[in-house]
Amino acid sequence: MRATSVIVRFLSLLDVTLILLGVLMVTLMHAEMHRERGKQKSSTQEVAELADVEFIYLYAGWNGAENGRCYLYTNGKKGPEISQTNPNAIQQVIEESKKRKGSVNYVVLLLFADDGWFAAWDAKKLAQLEETWKVKIVPVYNARLTRRNQR
Repeated sequence: MRATSVIVRFLSLLDVTLILLGVLMVTLMHAEMHRERGKQKSSTQEVAELADVEFIYLYAGWNGAENGRCYLYTNGKKGPEISQTNPNAIQQVIEESKKRKGSVNYVVLLLFADDGWFAAWDAKKLAQLEETWKVKIVPVYNARLTRRNQR
């Protein structure tokens, strides 16, 4: 058997090998791009940690006895009522959060459920709450809160 016939036999195998190597490289490059894109997306908690911000969620009551009342909203559940007349009510929540997480910047978010009717929560009431609590309140309308978590 001559050397040229051996080389000719393996040339077809070399083409297949190069094609498979190219497909493998494209697949790895595609996977790497998706992995980097996934790293760029981050949750609100990660963003909050980077900015040293702690979000305090409050639920704006609207139905029945809850109408016009404000509740602490943690872990997807409505918690205790927060007094709207006591200036120290929200400060106590902030202090508890400081003890747990040690953050220095706090953002108070007032969540309005997407299925609610908020006639009791007008701009005057929000301004009065800000004045009483001495904190800026950010209203979040149409928040998707499930009904089972509100009770």
